[in-house]
Amino acid sequence: MRVAVVGLGAVGAAALYHLAKQGIEAVGYEQFEVGHTRGSSHGASRIYRLTYADPTYTQMMKEALPLWQTLQAEAGEELIVPCGVLWIGAEDDAELNAIRTTLQQASVPYEWLTPEAVHAQFPAFRLQPSERALFQAEGGFLRADACVRACVRLAQRYGAQVREHMRLHGWRSESNGIVLEFESGHAERFDGVVLTLGGWLPKWVSEVAPQLRVTRQVYAYFPIRGEPSHFMPERHPVWIEATAHFYGFPHEGVQPGVKVAQHQLGEPHDPDTIARAPDERDLAPLQQAIAWRFPDLGTEALSAHTCLYTSTPDERFVIQPLAGEPRIWYASACSGHGFKFAILNGKRVAEGVIATILKPS
Repeated sequence: MRVAVVGLGAVGAAALYHLAKQGIEAVGYEQFEVGHTRGSSHGASRIYRLTYADPTYTQMMKEALPLWQTLQAEAGEELIVPCGVLWIGAEDDAELNAIRTTLQQASVPYEWLTPEAVHAQFPAFRLQPSERALFQAEGGFLRADACVRACVRLAQRYGAQVREHMRLHGWRSESNGIVLEFESGHAERFDGVVLTLGGWLPKWVSEVAPQLRVTRQVYAYFPIRGEPSHFMPERHPVWIEATAHFYGFPHEGVQPGVKVAQHQLGEPHDPDTIARAPDERDLAPLQQAIAWRFPDLGTEALSAHTCLYTSTPDERFVIQPLAGEPRIWYASACSGHGFKFAILNGKRVAEGVIATILKPS
């Protein structure tokens, strides 16, 4: 059985890893190079968390985390940094209280903290008297670049081939397989195909294009002006502002300073064009968010970066076979919160295409 994976971001790399680990003859294609910065999966860190208002994702994280732990053990390097996740909001914030309900129903332990308790435990933070915080210790962040590269490296160890700088031109469905054609002129036949194209998926799969919106997103790193230990993972969890959805990380040990962003759709973007460089319009909301939350952070960004969201209206994931051609599966497992589930969604799309190929005709 031969299966191609086209697009080696987080989900594609995970799919290639799972296919190869199961003994499938797998080939991964990437239009740029593994770990490129044009898509959605690059950068030093992504949050993983059990803290969702929707219990579906809490359960998914329970399934995904052991897979990340297995990957980490096989890779022999740190991919997971368990520093906990702190949600902050007004005491009556609807999202914050929905998360409490979900955790209670799922029997996930958490702490409900006053501003004084937050400052005592995590001294970098400043909360208003009317605010509360929910701390859940079983979250933290994934070393994103390292996770993608580990999946690809281990897939190759299990026998997969990886071909970079291969831009898709099209495909042909034939009785004995799917023929992939590339702009280089290369063509190759497979029993099944996985399309994990990120922001390029709407250009290739018309049936899902109306559901997907590709946007340019900005994140930035800000300097530590106070006690550095207060921003280390031991004393500084990943944090998220309920409802407003500003969020940030402890010092990751890769980039100088600490990373801050906002989970809110940016401007529409064509992934085939270079993203506009971040400017003051992008940075101003982040600067305002940290100015009163973190007295010991400077507000002049050390660096700013872009990535892509490919979002569905309800932020749910799309993983399914192509209409009329079940040997081709595609995944849009993103919406700005998909990285943490990539190891699981890659497994699911790999299992889907294998099951289709093995299904009696």
